[in-house]
Amino acid sequence: MRIDGRTLSHETSETIRRLAVGRVREGEAPSGVIKSYGLCRTTIYKWLRVVRRGGEAALRARKHPGRKPALTPRQKLQVRRWINGKDPRQYGFDFGLWTRQIVAALIEQKFAVSLGVTAVGRLLAELDITPQKPLRRAYERDPAAIAHWTTTVFPRLRARAKRVSAKIFFLDEAGSAPIKSSGAPGACEGRRRRSPRVGGARA
Repeated sequence: MRIDGRTLSHETSETIRRLAVGRVREGEAPSGVIKSYGLCRTTIYKWLRVVRRGGEAALRARKHPGRKPALTPRQKLQVRRWINGKDPRQYGFDFGLWTRQIVAALIEQKFAVSLGVTAVGRLLAELDITPQKPLRRAYERDPAAIAHWTTTVFPRLRARAKRVSAKIFFLDEAGSAPIKSSGAPGACEGRRRRSPRVGGARA
């Protein structure tokens, strides 16, 4: 029965390589040795070549480096600077709170790198940016922000929701139940332990 060597663990593969090469050195035919392990016939010849070039140390299991990160460390820090203390509308978006979808769109716009929302969520957690609920008192303490929200921001959101047949819900600060439209909106992305900006105001 043929075995797919890719399904074997690193440790098992290394053991088989060492045993197989040792048996060939003792006089067994390479084709017979590899057949006994159920592996591809040409595989053992690769092992014999690397041993001739680098000795038995060349048979050691090497950890796969894994998939190359989509963003460099420098790019990740740039994403953090874009979000921290900034408003998505500063980058041409029509929504005033950070979401994973908006972050993904910004990354694709700036770096030409496409990330799914799950990957963006992991990136934000790595950058110490977590979902938060804007504090209601940010509006209560800034009359100008209240006026801007009620006369400009919310009408746009309401029109947008109507166009896509969506519903808008507002939550109280604890997020326990929907309340009237004077309440704070739901969660968005912001630095850990800091309240995000809401409609131009910050707690």
